[in-house]
Amino acid sequence: MTPETETARTDQTPFYATPAGVWAIVALWGLSHLLLRALATPVLGTDDMFETVLVQTLEPGYMLRQPPLYEWLLFSAQQVFGPGIWSALCVKYSLISVAALFLFLIARKAISDPRLAALCVFSYSLYYQFGWNLHEGVTHTVVLTTACAASAFFFIKALETGRLGFYLLFGLAAGTGLLGKHSYPLFVLALLLAAMSDRVWRNRLRVAGLALVPLAALLVYSPYAFWILNDGLTLLASVSDTMGVSAGEPHARRAAQGLGRLAFGLIGFSVPLVPLLALLFWQRYLGRRHAATPAVSDVARLCGRTVLAMIVLTALLIAVTGATYVKERHMHPLLLLLPVFLFADLERFAFRRHWRWFGAVVLALVAVAFLARVPGIAAPDRFWCGGKCRHMKPYADLKAPLARLGAADATLIADDGYTGGNLRVLFPGARVVTKAIAARTASRDKCFFIWEEGDAAPAIPAAQRYAGKAFWDAAAPLSSVYMTGAWPHLWKAPDWRTTWWGVAELSADDPICR
Repeated sequence: MTPETETARTDQTPFYATPAGVWAIVALWGLSHLLLRALATPVLGTDDMFETVLVQTLEPGYMLRQPPLYEWLLFSAQQVFGPGIWSALCVKYSLISVAALFLFLIARKAISDPRLAALCVFSYSLYYQFGWNLHEGVTHTVVLTTACAASAFFFIKALETGRLGFYLLFGLAAGTGLLGKHSYPLFVLALLLAAMSDRVWRNRLRVAGLALVPLAALLVYSPYAFWILNDGLTLLASVSDTMGVSAGEPHARRAAQGLGRLAFGLIGFSVPLVPLLALLFWQRYLGRRHAATPAVSDVARLCGRTVLAMIVLTALLIAVTGATYVKERHMHPLLLLLPVFLFADLERFAFRRHWRWFGAVVLALVAVAFLARVPGIAAPDRFWCGGKCRHMKPYADLKAPLARLGAADATLIADDGYTGGNLRVLFPGARVVTKAIAARTASRDKCFFIWEEGDAAPAIPAAQRYAGKAFWDAAAPLSSVYMTGAWPHLWKAPDWRTTWWGVAELSADDPICR
């Protein structure tokens, strides 16, 4: 391609295929989902409710099971938007738009056509975990995804240019990854193994640059590292319990179970993106079409080898540790760069009409995923939203009666995380405690224990039910009462479904209240 041709092609690049365009489109996609959810219901859903209880104060660390970067970001957002769904969604979709930008910058290095590189990034919405599950769940994984995308880009830039500045940026991105999830180091190791296994990239590695990476990463990670050292070196035991490596089953059985879950997780995560590519571009995979160029670009090859290295490293780790806590929603770093490699490979075969079909499918599925969320909001019965429809539970009906009791500035002890997180949304000034999260703020003059009773009207007195619900050595309450909330529905009667909660006032001197 001549310089003149390249200049003409750059001039003709549509806005959607530029870095600013890709970021804007993904940000707009996130904003549309944010507004749909936040304007319809303020209720916190999966994961968000737990985090909202956790970040009542800003701490260098919150738990050994997860690093604190997500909590730091959420705490910062809550200073602007308050402790509610707006804060959680702003953090989530902001991070996703940044991740999309970095993925596009990588794709542009691997794929010569900017329009195809943009379509590659938009196609991530065909990963089920991105296109659907992301909207109601996912917290720390969003940080991990963004850190992995940034790390891969800065690593590639460091290899291409040899500049120490990009190695430094790679190290800083690695530090954010370490603060995102404990599994992040596998991604850095996979990048390094992919580069060292490739003659082109191996010769471009700089020892001085690589020495900078851990120094920069440790600088970013140091507040949490200091917290771990002060809190006690119990991280290994905590991770072991979480990953299921402390179970009593034989090691071989646990390893086989973990590897099986890894295989199913990889398949489940890939749907429907990978099957759709195989279906539309079957000629390439059955050898019925000849490539215009003999091989993918160096960057695409590095992406493909990184994916392979991540899968192998994860399998080895499972085999060695016998970990069984392996789920589809853990596959983000393993398959993050797979679309870049697949699109770069398919570009070699000069498909044209097929890409238009694929783009239409992406657009259609994005629209379907958005519209499919509407019925579960407008008509939150089990037919439309399935499961427990927690995102529409009528916590707001608790606000007035609890406020009359003095809950706005009290200690509120919740029986479960969903109740606890949504109580903090109702009463930002209260001190919220759950079974799993002890409060770090000072005790209050009033104290209440609140538990969810269910959809059926309670058949026994609240005081008697409280005695069975309390998760500590409980003294008799000063008073107890039931409260109820009515679920919204577009066409059903106002009382079509109700949820009951029990409220017991405790002495402020009770140990659980202090």
